[in-house]
Amino acid sequence: MAGILSWIQNNWAAFFGAVCGIGSLWFTGAYFREDSKNRLVSNLLAIEERNRALWGEAQQRSDLKRIFSDKADVLEQPISTEEDVFLKRVVLRFETGWRIERVLNRGEMDLLARDVGEFFRLPIPRAAWEKTKAFRNPRFVQFVERAMRK
Repeated sequence: MAGILSWIQNNWAAFFGAVCGIGSLWFTGAYFREDSKNRLVSNLLAIEERNRALWGEAQQRSDLKRIFSDKADVLEQPISTEEDVFLKRVVLRFETGWRIERVLNRGEMDLLARDVGEFFRLPIPRAAWEKTKAFRNPRFVQFVERAMRK
């Protein structure tokens, strides 16, 4: 015990500096971890708001109602410009969700696949998907194609 007290007496400044440095690193790490969680929640809320706005637009606009019909005939009445623009935005939304889930790995890929598959099985979204899939990430295309088969 006397050896430790003697060492602290002779090296107290270095010891105190080391303790402060370690404490500072610990507090900095805790701050960054909490800040990272807060930014993640904020970003997810922003994405949710954009999704709500996109789907709300589809419900409010009469020129987009046909998109959700499983009886729509794209040969009899081709996809309108408004439907095409809207569906391109939907594809981008799904691809963004897919990319986010791949990064965060929250275990929600199956839920996303179910949404994607259900939506793109509808005639108009399916036709729009066929036109745009050549311009999408190949892994995302595989994901959508698998989801539609399930």
